[in-house]
Amino acid sequence: MPKVKQIQSYIKEKELSSFFFSSFSNVFYLSYFSSSNAYILLTPEKKYFITDSRYYHGAKEKLKDWDVILLGKKNKNQIQHLKEILLELGGKKIGFEKDKVTISFYEKLIEGTSLKERLVGFENFLKPFRVTKTEEEINIIREAVEKTDNIFKKLLDYIPNAKNELDIRKMIINYIFEEGGTGESFPAIVASGKHSAIPHYETSDFPIENNSLLLIDMGMKYKGYCSDFTRTIFIGNVDKELIKIYNIVKEAHLEAVSVVKAGVTAKEIDLAARKVIEKYGYGDYFIHSTGHGVGIDIHEAPRISFQSDEIIEENTVFTIEPGIYIPEKGGVRLENIVVARKGGVEVLTKTPLDPVKIELE
Repeated sequence: MPKVKQIQSYIKEKELSSFFFSSFSNVFYLSYFSSSNAYILLTPEKKYFITDSRYYHGAKEKLKDWDVILLGKKNKNQIQHLKEILLELGGKKIGFEKDKVTISFYEKLIEGTSLKERLVGFENFLKPFRVTKTEEEINIIREAVEKTDNIFKKLLDYIPNAKNELDIRKMIINYIFEEGGTGESFPAIVASGKHSAIPHYETSDFPIENNSLLLIDMGMKYKGYCSDFTRTIFIGNVDKELIKIYNIVKEAHLEAVSVVKAGVTAKEIDLAARKVIEKYGYGDYFIHSTGHGVGIDIHEAPRISFQSDEIIEENTVFTIEPGIYIPEKGGVRLENIVVARKGGVEVLTKTPLDPVKIELE
């Protein structure tokens, strides 16, 4: 059954007249149409795509089996027109994404209408559908990952000539477009030297340091889906302890991957990596979870954490990215994207985990 049909059945199961979607990622997920100002109203029988004049004709052309509504037609105020649409088409019990709307938007929506009595808020309404991916979605992510692998290969040739971290980030963006992407899936992290010990470091004009680590965490948007990738590179001759933690992180990564399959818990995967790092005495330096889901959003369910008893379902796509971070010295993170299959794991990222050494020119 197509996913929209399944979601319409789910709306009926929840005893709702309709569901109003307002977040970009869920609107895209349901329609595969990208718009900065669009809404979807689903009833158990009907599909309404609501957008303004900038996107209306494109939506009419692409979404042949949808009722496409022009928002703000005849110079109507858009929020007022949206209220009228919901009152006319939404029915008596309208679900909405309370975790995705601002208080301001909600207050404007209910002002002067009976919508306050009709709207019923939900969190993560589409999680049961979005947490597992169709083969079509997996194929798109696989393409995005392959293109990200290509970007890393190009970077290895460029890095010896780079002056600073921002030089490398600029090239990442250029290569994303060369590979057919539409942009970064998040602002790339390029962390040289001691900055590699900051997991979510903000790339700066700090120079690429010789005899230190260079951590690159990047991803691209491709056909509406994200990739995510991290490697840590040896620049020149690296301190022996940094080489040691690289090997520990690699071992932890492989151990976590080895337990991935449909039916295990997120906790089991995280602990597989965490126990390796703790065994070598670096447990206090692994300061984040082992991974997260990836899809239309760069961070989706599930969270691969020792705090999560969530069972990993078949065709769930997520990262494996253990790390060790020693303040003021350096950090290592190694990240691949994997798919949990019924009988085991499919690793989408093909770049080897073996250390790469680069000599600066």
